[in-house]
Formats: sequence, C-alpha cells, structure tokens
Amino acid sequence: MREVLPDGTVRYDGGTATADLVIGADGVHSVTRRSIWPDAAGPRYLGYTTWRLLTAPYEVAGSIEIWGKGARFGYIPMPDGRVYCYLMANAPAGTRTGLEQLRDRFASWHDPVPALLAAACLDEVLQHDTYELPNLRTYARGNVAILGDAAHAMAPNLGQGACQALEDAVTLAATVGTRGIDAGLAEYDRLRRPRTQMIAQLSRRVGTPAHWDSTLAIGLRNTTLPLLPSAFLGRSITPAYSWTL
Repeated sequence: MREVLPDGTVRYDGGTATADLVIGADGVHSVTRRSIWPDAAGPRYLGYTTWRLLTAPYEVAGSIEIWGKGARFGYIPMPDGRVYCYLMANAPAGTRTGLEQLRDRFASWHDPVPALLAAACLDEVLQHDTYELPNLRTYARGNVAILGDAAHAMAPNLGQGACQALEDAVTLAATVGTRGIDAGLAEYDRLRRPRTQMIAQLSRRVGTPAHWDSTLAIGLRNTTLPLLPSAFLGRSITPAYSWTL
C-alpha cells in the first residue's frame, strides 16, 4: 500500500481500489496515518530498546519484573515449562545487541536472571526499539478510520497495546454498524480517543522510573516505592483494565 485518500481510495503497487470505509490497522509506522494526517507528528522513540525471548524449560516461582539502572528484566512462566522473558534497556535508537552481549550485560543481576539468559535460545530472541505515538486530534477523517498502534502506539508497560486495539475494533464495529459510516466514525473517535490517549500517558509514566540512570534518583525510587500502599498502585492502573462499550 502506497497511499490512502479520505474518500476511501487506496493506492497500491498493483493499482487503485475504492471502498466505502477504509480501516487503517497498519501499525506504528502506518501508511494510512501518514496519508490522511501528513502534518501529524510521527512516532517518538522512548529512549529504550526491548528484547523478548523464550528459554528452555526452567523452573521459576511466579512472574516478576526487576528494575535496575536504566534497565529492567521481567519473566513469566509458560504452561510448557519454558519462560517468557522481556528485557528493556536505555540505548540509542537502532542499537542492536545479541544474546551473548545480553548475557554479559545482565551477568551481575541476581538469580534467576543470568540463568534464564543462559537457558535462552539464540533463534528465540526478538529486539525492537520502543516507540509511542504523540496524540492525534482525531482517529477518523472522511471514509477512513485508524485503530490500534496506527492511532495510539504506546509503551508496553501496562500490556495494553493489543488490548486497546481490540477495544477499538469492537467499538468501531458497533458504532458504524448502528449509526452508519459518518455518524459511526464520529462516535468511534469520541469514545476511543480520550481513553486510549489516557492509557498511553499512564503507560509512559509507569515505566519512566524503571529507566532512571541517576544514582540519586534510583536510590529515591528504591526507597519510596516499597512504602507506597498496594491499594494506591492498584487504583492508579485500574482505569486501564476497566472497560465497557
């Protein structure tokens, strides 16, 4: 796909097609978004890159996320005994780090971090830089709507990227199905834009302290966070997990 026009025309390498409704679900680097909102700001790098990997079977007790200096490591046991791990570390955009370098970087972290990396398989490691999308003024124009990362790419700190895309899809189907295209798209934008932009902002804030690299700031973080009541932390993220259409 090369270009999308507000009237529903889609230009691609094989020709041109026109539809009553075009839905752009083409990710953070969306061609649809760039076509319809050419003056809108593009994706913004958050300053850290992310690795995801699976290990060979390894026994861990529950799911944990560990914060260090400008980096963090999380792991989740899988039903088949393997462990899903994610690592995030401050780095310039475009930096690429292999598994052996990761093992060296996290060698001094406490157990089971080094052991999990030792149990990782080279062909099971993915690395992606971490981006978010600055707020758009609308998610719909003419006969075109965008959803998911194309509309509101966010930091992965709340695990809400795919969840919000699903909410978008359900809402879009319901509003267009009951109100028609014009009114339905307006309602879709009214319902989805405030919520997704609020969650994107919350996700950014939640992850920011994990990537502090000042010794003083890290000391303050590590002293203060354990003193916060669990109910406070729960209330702060409850809006992300509570939704009805």
